[in-house]
Amino acid sequence: MIAESADGAEQFAEDKCKNSDYGNAFLHKLNQMRIDQENCDFSLEVGGEILYVHRVALAVTSPYFAAMFRNNTKEKAMGSMELEDNDATAVKAIIDYIYSGEITLTEENVQLVFITADYFQIEWIKKKCVEFFKSKLCPTNCFQMRRFVDKPPFEELYECSHNYILKHFDKLIHKEELLRLSFEEIEELVKDDRLAVAFEDNAFKAIMKWVKHDLEERKVYLTKLMSHMRLPFIRNEFLRDHVINETLLKNDPHCNEFLNQLCTYRLTSASKRSHDQTRNIPKNRNARFHVLLSGGEDVKTGWSQRKCRVFNVSNSKICSISDMVDRRNGNSVISLNDVVYSVGGYDEDVLESAEYYDQVNRKWIHIEPMNRGRVYFGICAHNNLIYAIGGAHLSSVESYNTSTGKWYACPNTPVAYEWWCRATVVENSIYSLGRGTDGITSCIRFDPREGRWYKLNEIPGRPLNGFELFSYDRSLFFIEEKCARLDIRTNKWNSMLSMLSQRFYYSAAVIADDIYVFGGGLNVGSRVKHIKSVERYNMHNNEWTSVDTIEIESFGGAAALISGDFNLD
Repeated sequence: MIAESADGAEQFAEDKCKNSDYGNAFLHKLNQMRIDQENCDFSLEVGGEILYVHRVALAVTSPYFAAMFRNNTKEKAMGSMELEDNDATAVKAIIDYIYSGEITLTEENVQLVFITADYFQIEWIKKKCVEFFKSKLCPTNCFQMRRFVDKPPFEELYECSHNYILKHFDKLIHKEELLRLSFEEIEELVKDDRLAVAFEDNAFKAIMKWVKHDLEERKVYLTKLMSHMRLPFIRNEFLRDHVINETLLKNDPHCNEFLNQLCTYRLTSASKRSHDQTRNIPKNRNARFHVLLSGGEDVKTGWSQRKCRVFNVSNSKICSISDMVDRRNGNSVISLNDVVYSVGGYDEDVLESAEYYDQVNRKWIHIEPMNRGRVYFGICAHNNLIYAIGGAHLSSVESYNTSTGKWYACPNTPVAYEWWCRATVVENSIYSLGRGTDGITSCIRFDPREGRWYKLNEIPGRPLNGFELFSYDRSLFFIEEKCARLDIRTNKWNSMLSMLSQRFYYSAAVIADDIYVFGGGLNVGSRVKHIKSVERYNMHNNEWTSVDTIEIESFGGAAALISGDFNLD
């Protein structure tokens, strides 16, 4: 730019220019010089190889090398360094990073790269190793990865894997790797206050499975492990059916004393428990679960109802909350991001309306209605969207975005449903089950990333109206008169134990690894008998158990699990 000076002469004004690609070009050229061994003034010997490098590059990136070159060290004087205890592949990966700013981490090299980065004091690489390590932890590798990093300098990686095991303990109690833990390792887990169990029952299961895996060697540890149990917080039915009848506990004097104290504690009302009974009660590690039951048919009048109740799983108590705005029967309920939505249903006509429960103001509030009225339809939540699928005589699907407050059309199911359908989520796919108007009862899968439906195997027989569908791990559980399980990896249905009572139009929810079934009705001659009983199915043990501590009347309504706290005050 040309400017005019005071004496009228033209001058060029200052213009600062920057080459935005200079840094990349500089590193690229410097790296090429390293490869060509041009102007290199230092070398690293590792694994029988010699790596030629530039001191300035090492010093800029690594405080370890910066200190070496700043002081009168033997390596500085010799212009070389031998790395006897370092892995050559990891060293070369870090040298590549120094000259490019990029490093490739894999499950095979992350441990060695972390060791080398720690030696060279390169904190950015260590941080990325920890992030990579965390992202790859899963139920199938967490025990193995913890074992790999159970030594210095992996304290941070060990803590990551250990915390993962504590957080996901419910999913790990049936893994073979748990049975191979040492006594010190299993004790470290079961005594930790941070152990995340849906119910203390699972800590008991883990201990007994571990001991029985090598009974002769491990029975000596039973008393010590049982001392870490939070026995007062085991569920009554599990205590009655499994703990009290466990032969190993009965035959061990110390464990038998635990049982006697527990029974005395349970049989004494809270107001009459002595100071000695209550002062040493350990921390309750049970997760907080609530089940909201809404709508359904009033068993006295036969009308749709607004009624809502909440079942507190931890203390088996039931309380009422504010009624819904609309009466609903055959509705669906879903919890998303700690907010509960009640959608569709029937009240003289099929409903398009939907509402959510405001916990702060303790009232139900309408949201935008669906594009179609739906009754007896499937509902699920995936990727922060609520999906409403099918329903009586419908094939349409729509999703609700809580951010925009609007419903959006999705691809239809291959065939319209005849009457009843249900939906659930496994990993990145939505599964829906119901009898189509073509007379075929099949399970279908929708992948939102692809925007299309896929047909899976038909379910044997003809399902009755009023079934439920749930997912756990990589299986679907079909709950009705003749229950079945679909392994989605093999696409094969297998029969499973039926409910204790042949109920229908019940409400149901999954709590940890149990399917709870509430209320419903029984056919008695030509009439329907409404029942209040509750039973649950354990998906690992393939076992139905009657839950005799609670009674809930629910017929044609819906249920949804709410994890965490729920404002009942």
